Amino acid sequence: MKKSGLKAKKNRLRRRVSGMSRDFFTALGLLVTVAFLTIFLVYTYNFLISRSYFKIKEISVRGVKELTEKDILELADIKPAQNLLAINTDAVVRRVTLNQWVKNVYVGRELPNKLVLEVEERNPLALVKQSNGFYLMDGEGFVFKRLGKSDEVDLPIFIGVTVKDKTESPLFLNTLKLLHTITGSGKYAYLGTISEIHIDDVFGLSLISDTGLYLKLGKEDFERKLGQLTMIMADLEKRGMKNGYLCIDLSDESKVTVQRKNAPGHMEQNVNGQQYLI
Repeated sequence: MKKSGLKAKKNRLRRRVSGMSRDFFTALGLLVTVAFLTIFLVYTYNFLISRSYFKIKEISVRGVKELTEKDILELADIKPAQNLLAINTDAVVRRVTLNQWVKNVYVGRELPNKLVLEVEERNPLALVKQSNGFYLMDGEGFVFKRLGKSDEVDLPIFIGVTVKDKTESPLFLNTLKLLHTITGSGKYAYLGTISEIHIDDVFGLSLISDTGLYLKLGKEDFERKLGQLTMIMADLEKRGMKNGYLCIDLSDESKVTVQRKNAPGHMEQNVNGQQYLI
């Protein structure tokens, strides 16, 4: 019995050592394989980036409007005859997006020798008036550039918004949405071109257009109130009151107030003139 137990222990020990040996050689084989593949890939990469076949022969710049292809290439700073596979795309993106007009840029490779720079520029929606000048603001409310002499834009001016504002209030975001709708839809052509946008925490939103309309819209339901305005304008036309400068208060939809001002000029919060209740 003792000999049989000793033999069983020896067999278990032999199997354990055999299993450990197999695990060791399996792990060693994997390490050797990984090392071989790493050396092979490094060699292949070095071989490819040293081939003239992959040297950049063409750079395509797409999506620019305000900027030029030359502007983007200068920012990208890609050396002549650089290997396409050796381009650090993240570095190119960082350099190009230093320009305030650039919102994003995609860097792509078209083998064997073409580099593509797809630029997304910021689309200015309005101007923000500050003590030291005007700033361009895009459709997301991001103030990105001081207006320069070379910037030829015809945009409405935001009053009541500063560069340092977080511009995340519901009133501001709803105003941006409305401005998008007005500029992108022909159904509001009767408003003319919006020249000023006033935002006030107490009175809400007011719009001034180049046709002489001064609209007080309150703090909500802007599009529905503009829909009501079409009926008001039709009624004013029947009364022969559509001409001249009009201040229409739609803040309280149950009591719409129309004030006429025959003399041109800036319309303040209180507009003097004849009043009509609609």
